[in-house]
Amino acid sequence: MLRLLPLPIFIGIYLFSYWRCRKNIAASDKQLKACIDWAYIKNLPLPPKPSFVEFYIVYVFSFFKFPFGIIIQTLPFSKKVRHYEREMKLIFDKWNLEKIKKINN
Repeated sequence: MLRLLPLPIFIGIYLFSYWRCRKNIAASDKQLKACIDWAYIKNLPLPPKPSFVEFYIVYVFSFFKFPFGIIIQTLPFSKKVRHYEREMKLIFDKWNLEKIKKINN
């Protein structure tokens, strides 16, 4: 009979991944705060931010490429998370470029 992971180990892994995801999102939000404020001033459209649950599912299943990771990547909320990350990176790059231009002038 195949033994599954003992329950305390499973709960520990779950709590650790939850904590890491929360920590990463908080760090990202802190880093993007000034950028988002700048985007509001410039009237740049901001993508809607996915919920924590959507971020968490995509974060966890990014480690499990097969078979669940492949299935999760095709779901609409996964595409929403990737779209948000891609759009925020573009806005962040525009913000950095403008900061560099101000420094050089």
